[in-house]
Amino acid sequence: MCGITGWFSRQALEAGAEDRLRRMMKAIDHRGPDADGQHRSLHAALGHTRLSIIDLESGQQPMTSSSGNTTIIFNGEIYNYESIRSGIDAYAFRTHSDTEVVLALYETGGMKAMGSLRGMYSFALWDHERNEGWLVRDPLGIKPLFYFRDNNERLVFSSEAKSIFASDYCKPALDSGSLHLLMNFRYLPGNRSLFEGVQQLPAGHSLNWRRDGSIHIAPVPLQAEGNADSTIAAIKDSVLQHMVSDVEVGAYLSGGIDSATVVALAREQAAMQTFTLDVGDDPMESRYAARTAELLDVRNHQARARGDIESSLKTMLWHLEVPKINAFQIFELAGFASQHVKVCLSGLGGDELFLGYNAHGILNKARKAGKLLPSALSAGAGSLLSKLLGSMSAAPWSEHERAALMLQSLGNWPRVYGLLRNVWDSPSLKQQIYGPRMLDAELPDAFGYVDDQWPQEADPVMAMAMYEKREKMVNDMLWQEDRLSMAHGLEVRVPFVDKELFAHTGKLDRDTLMPSGQLKGHMRQAVAPLLSQEILQRPKSGFQVDAATFYKEHLQQMAKEYLSPERLRDAGLFNPEFVSNIERLPAKTAYRWHFFVLYMMLMTHLWMDVFETR
Repeated sequence: MCGITGWFSRQALEAGAEDRLRRMMKAIDHRGPDADGQHRSLHAALGHTRLSIIDLESGQQPMTSSSGNTTIIFNGEIYNYESIRSGIDAYAFRTHSDTEVVLALYETGGMKAMGSLRGMYSFALWDHERNEGWLVRDPLGIKPLFYFRDNNERLVFSSEAKSIFASDYCKPALDSGSLHLLMNFRYLPGNRSLFEGVQQLPAGHSLNWRRDGSIHIAPVPLQAEGNADSTIAAIKDSVLQHMVSDVEVGAYLSGGIDSATVVALAREQAAMQTFTLDVGDDPMESRYAARTAELLDVRNHQARARGDIESSLKTMLWHLEVPKINAFQIFELAGFASQHVKVCLSGLGGDELFLGYNAHGILNKARKAGKLLPSALSAGAGSLLSKLLGSMSAAPWSEHERAALMLQSLGNWPRVYGLLRNVWDSPSLKQQIYGPRMLDAELPDAFGYVDDQWPQEADPVMAMAMYEKREKMVNDMLWQEDRLSMAHGLEVRVPFVDKELFAHTGKLDRDTLMPSGQLKGHMRQAVAPLLSQEILQRPKSGFQVDAATFYKEHLQQMAKEYLSPERLRDAGLFNPEFVSNIERLPAKTAYRWHFFVLYMMLMTHLWMDVFETR
């Protein structure tokens, strides 16, 4: 795992390019504390910071091909690099690195050959013969890659946006449209960042930069068969692939079945150290994890989250580059694990892949209700009920009101899904929540975004799963997993987010994945030979905190500064009256959304301190 940064330039690199590139590398040196290097040619500057995992002795970067025609900076891991290497004869290998396999693939098969790569990666490549550059991101969006176009003169890119700003080719500024979507989704959908002019390369795409300054973005053909004999065989194959390493591999361990499955399979290859943070919405979670470790005969390290949350938030936000909910505990867990190992496996993606969220169950019930209730009846009843509940609620956007609107929308599955995930975008709520700066801006339609991106799939539960694998998993779960682990120089691997496993499960329908409506029922059946019934029958819990209690206990003092009426009026983003009304609410689960909104507001003002005023 590493950090990559640099730029492609129409004009010859100017004086001072070495120092400029060094500043950019310094901004992401946490991603690669073991080594660094840079390459400069007439029209390209490439910088790399390295966390050494594979080929510790000869895998230094930037790496130039044996022909001298191509130079690469690479972030990530290729798990099938040895099998690919054995099939390439027309290239003279000089290292045992997975990075050189990417160079060999490009020189022998071009960009279309990248579809054979299995792993997590983003990379930048400079073709010296053609004088053109390439950016590439893995098909499932595990590794990040951001870019900025500087008046068509150059393309500046990096693993993290902060490195782009270290170039001094642009300055960080808040994108109002992105903030509006963030306030609705609690992550940034699509290929946005929170910075004006900075975008992500879409997952599974390449960007070709040419000397005239033009760029051409296209999908990389994906090669995935998903031909495992069974689901457990597909999971096992992925876990074994993710064990490829020249250093020790550990694992995160919760009380649930996803991480337990990963550990049960991984321990067959090597002794495992596992890591658990004693925090979350279930007080039994850490005890469940300890018991799982005992049943699987692996070592389990446990720690409690540190009490000084306030001092950690700025550091966490600096790494995330966007306000995130439920990120603090991931930041703490990564820091704890990094004291013991350089690589950890995670169970992230199991719920998305095997339909394990409560939201999947709710949408399944809504699907059934949509068949039973005539649409006119549901619309009329939902409209009347939502107005009644809205007038009775102590605060806007109550959970009962939202449920009534879902009833009103049955059959319009993108809208039902949006409401289920607490998308709230409406003229009345914007007037209540926002200040003049946001109200004067041209803001995108959050519900319209969901509608535009909703898969062409008749079954709403499967459509939700497809949508969330492409949007929420990439831009919420994987985003924070990458940033908060790399903040501590820790590589986190996600065996459930694997192209072959995705291809296998993509052949399964809802009835198979959720037999009799049971969440994650198919996976439970598949892993039953691995895990005891004690583990399989535990109630599901989340690695999250109670929003209202967390705010009241840990953030209220910060809010006196960052959400003061004066600060709110000066920034102009949010409505002081809305903030004061919500702060008077009691710390109840019913007001979870309201305190999430306050948290996002506080973190947005903190974001402005961290980035806009530096």
